[in-house]
Amino acid sequence: MKSKLGIHIGFLACLCFLVGYFFGSVPLVLLVGYILIAEDSDFVRVSAVKSLLIVLMVDVLVLLIGLLPDLFDFINWFTRIFNADTQFNNTEAIAKINQIFDFIVWIVRFCEKILMMLLAFMACGMKTIKVPFVEGLIAKYARKDRQQ
Repeated sequence: MKSKLGIHIGFLACLCFLVGYFFGSVPLVLLVGYILIAEDSDFVRVSAVKSLLIVLMVDVLVLLIGLLPDLFDFINWFTRIFNADTQFNNTEAIAKINQIFDFIVWIVRFCEKILMMLLAFMACGMKTIKVPFVEGLIAKYARKDRQQ
């Protein structure tokens, strides 16, 4: 079965995951927008929305994790104003906390890359992996037969 671009729909679905893997959210939004407007295949539409949701959810998670070291820096700054002697005043402890959060972000990004590659390989064979936190959103918004 071919898409309107003339390529196999499995390859187009795979392309969605690969664009999210290599280029991030901006090119992926453009590709998903085209697919949602022009393509009729539910498999391609679901794959496109799934790839976009995964990339955006991981970006938000990384943003939230990145805010935590800033919170510790704020506490450190605030305690230095009042010359309070706390554990947050130790710059070595702050550096260690930043390293821990950097490692957590690395793990999250690594898991995202593994998931996107698995989904890309599965999409080539017209199969998918159910990702629990996005399946409900996909069922509600991505299928063309649900839109009026």
